[in-house]
Amino acid sequence: MSTNLTPGQHALLESELRLARQRLQAALQAEREGSDRLAHAAALVEADPRELREHEADRELDQARDEHLLAELQEIDDALMRLKLPTYGRCIDCGAAIPFDRLQRQPQALRCLDCQTAAEAAR
Repeated sequence: MSTNLTPGQHALLESELRLARQRLQAALQAEREGSDRLAHAAALVEADPRELREHEADRELDQARDEHLLAELQEIDDALMRLKLPTYGRCIDCGAAIPFDRLQRQPQALRCLDCQTAAEAAR
């Protein structure tokens, strides 16, 4: 069962996914460079317990941001792999075609809006 995407729509979605991937990689690189600077600054700070706690909190926040960016990057990579399959753009729950406007806003979408709403309500 293939989707109703035209070759032009398919190409547009691939381009959007690749651009999103580049933006995420740049954000992750910037985040890691910022973390490196914080780690270096922490090494230079005297052993003031308050400052050390602040640096530890900053490191935890950086790690959480890294994990979020990595998860988003994985979603994009998964979508790029699915894009090669004839079932890309089909809801994984009901099999209905995901509308192009939804895919254009979120090309990594796995579900149609109804199934996504139901999945979120079930959480």
